Amino acid sequence: MKINFKNEETEDIFKVGNVFRHQDYLYLVVNDVNEGYALVCLNKNNLIGRYDTLEELAEDAKEDGDTLVYAEINVF
Repeated sequence: MKINFKNEETEDIFKVGNVFRHQDYLYLVVNDVNEGYALVCLNKNNLIGRYDTLEELAEDAKEDGDTLVYAEINVF
């Protein structure tokens, strides 16, 4: 699998369906079952945090060095 990293503005990183890298971890931004939003840690396969808005998620999760990832995720 080929993964490309691209520095983007914070507003562009924290959108549903985006994958981003923070340090050595990859996170997927998802819709929560309760009409909110959450992060899935792809390295550890767990859900991290629940937020009412994407703005709240970004404010809590953003760190210097976050990088948008262009990757193809295959589910079998």
